[in-house]
Amino acid sequence: MEWLYTNVQFTNVGYPLGLFYVVAVVGLALLFVRPYWAFLFAVFCLAARNYHAAVFTRTPFAGPYLNLNDLLEWIAIFAMLMESFRYRRKMWTPGILLLLFGLVIIGDLQSLFKYGFAENVLRRIWSTAIFPIMFLVAANMVFDEGRARRFYWVLFAGAVLAAIQHMFFARCQSTHVFGSYMGIRTISYLYSGGIYLLVAAFYWPLKETKGFKLAGYYIAMGLIFLSFLFSLTRTVWVSTVLTLLVIPFVIRRSLFLSKTLAKLAAYTAVVLLVATVLFPKISLPKLVHERVESFATEEAFSESYMTREEGFRTELNIWLRGSIVLGTGASLPLRYVGADPFETGALGHVGLATYLSHYGIAGVLIYLIVLPLVSIKVSKICYLSYFPSYKSRVSLVTLACILMGVLACLSSEHYISATSHVPGLIYGAVWGIWSGPKEKQVKKEVKYR
Repeated sequence: MEWLYTNVQFTNVGYPLGLFYVVAVVGLALLFVRPYWAFLFAVFCLAARNYHAAVFTRTPFAGPYLNLNDLLEWIAIFAMLMESFRYRRKMWTPGILLLLFGLVIIGDLQSLFKYGFAENVLRRIWSTAIFPIMFLVAANMVFDEGRARRFYWVLFAGAVLAAIQHMFFARCQSTHVFGSYMGIRTISYLYSGGIYLLVAAFYWPLKETKGFKLAGYYIAMGLIFLSFLFSLTRTVWVSTVLTLLVIPFVIRRSLFLSKTLAKLAAYTAVVLLVATVLFPKISLPKLVHERVESFATEEAFSESYMTREEGFRTELNIWLRGSIVLGTGASLPLRYVGADPFETGALGHVGLATYLSHYGIAGVLIYLIVLPLVSIKVSKICYLSYFPSYKSRVSLVTLACILMGVLACLSSEHYISATSHVPGLIYGAVWGIWSGPKEKQVKKEVKYR
């Protein structure tokens, strides 16, 4: 259980290997019995996992080429293929996804031509393919109201389980004395997708949900909120607030921003109060203040983001020395592999520069402009057409995911890393809903909270 109470980012501890085999057996059994259940199983596990623990859960025979994250992705892929074969359903690929695959394949060929089939090159190629692959899977597995509902609640359940694990981690750490925020910080649970569910919840009516269900829903969202506060990730906090402010203008609903900000302030105050009670040895308000202080002065900001600034310059130089249009490919030049981060800076921590260095201007245009714009359009159409069904609800979650990805492009948020499983699934879900059978629009009026 070391993965549950230690910071796996630094200890490199994985799950017990037995869990890998259990997931493999369950996934394989579901593939032959109910492929769609296998897909939902993969979605749940990807949302619920400790990302870094899953990275270090590897088998002796496959080594770095197959970890628990990879296994779950393969289960989702084969679920799509098995269902397509069983029901003779033609797989659908949106035009924007073909564009993504084309860009990624060009980058892969560049890297293979320059650096061969080295391990780091193959792992980078696999990492950059994760987002479009999961996009493709969800686009072919989520397409009607029933599937949208199951997808939402399975993702929700996984995110809640991830938050509970995070709370357990924090509780264990509270037995120690900390000199700074680094003692409690972990980002291993940031990739659950819970933040997108949380942002969407601010703009979703719960008029028909009452009693214990409503209380349970708020408690679960409170856990997710607390988990993201405990991550102590400043760019996530900033992009969350910005996304909450932008959403009303995108969906053009008569929502008052002042009301949204009041809700956010109230939720934050309540969650901080609860954290003080549950974790008496951790002063979360103090840790949050310590993190926010980096924005107080230009000097503090520069000192805090010095490694990212240096990484930004390094990646810009890589881009300028390579192809301006197509970048350097999936893998960076070999001299940067394993290089001292104090010399190169934090590579991959400024999304804009990362897209430029790997895929050039074409990468920035596709990932930061074309993909978001067309996906926002599709999300908006589905949201308004099917409101207040689960199709509409998933569309709102996708909208939150899209906006946060764009607004956080100056942070480590990008979709060419091995952390992009859940964003890929969320993007794919709304495209699948858009292409699915056109059900009758729901006309029922529901007031916002």
